Amino acid sequence: MVHDNDMGGMRISASFLIAFAAGLAIVIATAVALFQLKSYLTGQALDNLQRVNNKVAFTLHRQLDEMVLDGRSLLRRADVRAMVLKALEKSADAQTRLDLRRLLASSLFEHHYRGFYLIGRNGRIVMSMKDADAGTGLPREPAEIIRRLDAGEQAIISHPFRYRGRTEMWMIMGISAADGGNIGYLAIIAGDRHRFTRTTSITGVAFESTETYLVDRRGYMLSESRFDDQLLATGLLQPGMTSTLNLRIADPGVNRLEQAKAGMVSAQAPLTLAVTRVLEEGSGWSTQPYRDYRGVPVMGAWQWDKGLNAAIITEVDVDEALAGYVYARNIIIALLLVVFLGGLLASRLYSRVLVRSERESNRHRNLLLESSAGGIYGIDERGRCTFINQAALNMLGYEEREVIGRNMHELIHYAYPDGDAYPIDECNIYRSHRQKTRVHCDDECFWHKDGHAVHVEYWSHPLFEEDRAIGSVVTFLDITPQLQAEREREKMENQVQHTQRLESLGVLAGGIAHDFNNLLAAILGNASLVESNILKDPIKAKERVAMIIQSAEKAGGLCKQLLAYSGKGQFILKPVDISKVVEEMSHLLEVSIDKSVVMKYHLAADLPRVMVDEAQVQQVILNLITNANDAIDGKSGVIAVTTGIMQVDRHYLADCYGNRPEPGRYIYVEVSDTGCGMSRETIRKVFDPFFTTKVSGRGLGMSAVLGIVRGHKGALKVYSEEGRGTTFKFLLPVDESVRLASTGETGLRQMRQFEGGTVLVVDDEETVREMACVMLEEMGFDTLTASNGEEALALYEQHRDRILLVLSDLTMPRMGGNELFSRLRTMDPDCRVILSSGYSAEDAIQQFSGKGLAGFIQKPYTAEALNEEVSRILGDGE
Repeated sequence: MVHDNDMGGMRISASFLIAFAAGLAIVIATAVALFQLKSYLTGQALDNLQRVNNKVAFTLHRQLDEMVLDGRSLLRRADVRAMVLKALEKSADAQTRLDLRRLLASSLFEHHYRGFYLIGRNGRIVMSMKDADAGTGLPREPAEIIRRLDAGEQAIISHPFRYRGRTEMWMIMGISAADGGNIGYLAIIAGDRHRFTRTTSITGVAFESTETYLVDRRGYMLSESRFDDQLLATGLLQPGMTSTLNLRIADPGVNRLEQAKAGMVSAQAPLTLAVTRVLEEGSGWSTQPYRDYRGVPVMGAWQWDKGLNAAIITEVDVDEALAGYVYARNIIIALLLVVFLGGLLASRLYSRVLVRSERESNRHRNLLLESSAGGIYGIDERGRCTFINQAALNMLGYEEREVIGRNMHELIHYAYPDGDAYPIDECNIYRSHRQKTRVHCDDECFWHKDGHAVHVEYWSHPLFEEDRAIGSVVTFLDITPQLQAEREREKMENQVQHTQRLESLGVLAGGIAHDFNNLLAAILGNASLVESNILKDPIKAKERVAMIIQSAEKAGGLCKQLLAYSGKGQFILKPVDISKVVEEMSHLLEVSIDKSVVMKYHLAADLPRVMVDEAQVQQVILNLITNANDAIDGKSGVIAVTTGIMQVDRHYLADCYGNRPEPGRYIYVEVSDTGCGMSRETIRKVFDPFFTTKVSGRGLGMSAVLGIVRGHKGALKVYSEEGRGTTFKFLLPVDESVRLASTGETGLRQMRQFEGGTVLVVDDEETVREMACVMLEEMGFDTLTASNGEEALALYEQHRDRILLVLSDLTMPRMGGNELFSRLRTMDPDCRVILSSGYSAEDAIQQFSGKGLAGFIQKPYTAEALNEEVSRILGDGE
């Protein structure tokens, strides 16, 4: 009989055995599964490495074949070959070398090569892009290639080598004579797109840590490591060095990225497994971890390429290649522990409940998000989008996959309405979760996918986890239609006001006409009575003359009222600093313009004081700012106010408005805008009374400005182009006695003198050319002149060896200054060009940013200003 205790013990034993057997089976199955997974991942990683190796080899050979084909095609050209043969002769003149250099440069630069060297039979450089290279010898690598070319090879591409502080690669071809022997050699310098580093930077198919590099027979790297920054930090590379030719692919003994100061130095360590095997055995691979030159465990594939005479090695960090295996192993072990502890079932049940609850919560959240007409999105503490509703996507033009995970500030909130960069530290949305506060903004712009601004009103609410802000929820509304409706309403109001002003002006004109008619009637009537009574009743005639004088005085009083209205009344003059006037008006100016317009000030310090009516000058500045704001027309734009002093000649004043102002020193106030600009027809009429291009304008503002300018014996200059903005420059003559009394100046700054050299002056105005030449010759230069860009190019080709600078106008017939600048820089990359223009420097040189423009000087310029600009460019070396 089996007792209950025994039966219980047997059931316990059986349960234990079943549990043990089940556990053992699970462990064995898990071990087999992990082994299979590891084998699969290892094989997949090896396939990826070999695929990358083959791709890099194919690309490199095609790249080198293209270089050889480019070189052979160049030498097959009859004109090139003829000039090359002539240049190799000792009797070749400078013109021949110049023509050959131009011919080769135009072809090589078009195919992204950096230059060339023409090498003589003696192994010395005959010519290159620089005359200074002539007669110099060759480094070891090209010299060895020339010996191979003499042995019968046609064209050879070098390994990277050091030459004059640069890492270069040359493609060298022999130049054969009629008898078949080489009489010289042409070396073409590979550009960045042809070098090994560009090609080997291809990353692996599946791994971020995959790296491909080339190694020569000594074990030195021929391409650039992906980890140069880390190698510099660990001391494997010295500051200023790259891994190309400086890094021997050796096993440092330890992981140098984690133990930077430990282990042997690279020069003392043996070569890595990959380099050792490829030099001894050729192609191969290893899935067993070995240390690379960083000391990081990797697996790799390698092959020796005879055409490149180098090894191609591709490696991947073992940790990344087997990350799936490690992750799966850890998960399985954790699950086994849960099974053994009996919590798997409870965990699954809880997970199902949790998933169901989360799905329900997500469903409610999605219903809420999609039912809202406003845009809603969420960001984490790093500003990355975590969710976004369809309304927001529609407003911004994106799809959900393009937004989720992206930094929203960099995607849609990166700039102000005027286009200036919006730093993230100044972003109100970023401030919301950084300062744990709710933020509201009633007018900013988000940027649509196609680049246009979407004006929005938004609210940002921080999200908290306990007491820590983990992100924000942003809700926003597109207020562009409201802004447009507001502008339309303002336009209608302005039209109504314009109609009212026209009615008022009609009343004013009618009143003036009535008064003048009355006065003229009195004058004419009394004059006729004088005529009839002058002989028969002189006393009565005298009375009538007195009445004529009285009526004339009344007419004079009426004219004074009209002058006051037009801004031509009497002025109260006092010495003022124009820069301080503008500075004191800055608040008034900024509240007078649209919110979308940015004011920028460039105010010169310590300007001489000028005798002006301060109130009238303020009226001029305010009118010009208002006019600029209207030209921008509610869009994003910039108004720049600049003050300064300049020397003005008759040629400059000929294009100015005013009562024949005299040449001399003038204080100026320049107001520039980025608005719509004006046509020539509009510029001709802009100061006409009652002429206006604005719906709400009365046509008297600019007439009043001109009246005040004339009353101060000043001048007004206008620059404008349709679509590129307008600049008004208001000039006031300097009273030298006031300037000396206020500033204590006793003379001009001593100008620097130069010791020879030639400057090419290019301008279509003869008077400007003559003025510039006189200034430059007084500095010690010789000058050459040209009236347009085509003449300038011809003169530069003829005299380039002695021309130090080119001073060129920006706007000229036949070939303008911008095209001339591009052509000169193509002909001579070291050419120094100073551009000159009547437009502001910001507008004139914007298109030349980053292209090597030496300098800019604004017309009209003084000898001192030209001397200062030339001194800055030439420095102390000329």
